Amino acid sequence: GHRAVIFDRFRGVQDIVVGEGTHFLIPWVQKPIIFDCRSRPRNIPVITGSKDLQNVNITLRILFRPVTAQLPRIFTSIGEDYDERVLPSITTEILKSVVVRTA
Repeated sequence: GHRAVIFDRFRGVQDIVVGEGTHFLIPWVQKPIIFDCRSRPRNIPVITGSKDLQNVNITLRILFRPVTAQLPRIFTSIGEDYDERVLPSITTEILKSVVVRTA
């Protein structure tokens, strides 16, 4: 279900990923950042051109989830809203290349 990355005010983001359950944190020093690691759906609408220059409206539905071992790296490099930043650009690019190739 859910995993947490621990942010320590003195040491920064720790490399360990904490699972569900009871864990001890130092108040005002450590803060958990909780990620949902279940598979979630997302619909992305794309308007693209086919090989014969016709506009095609396609809505792509994808199921995604983060790799739990990479959560500290995802948090430090992209942030908590990784799905809002990464998924639209990747899916749009791949979908356009597939539509141009097949149409």
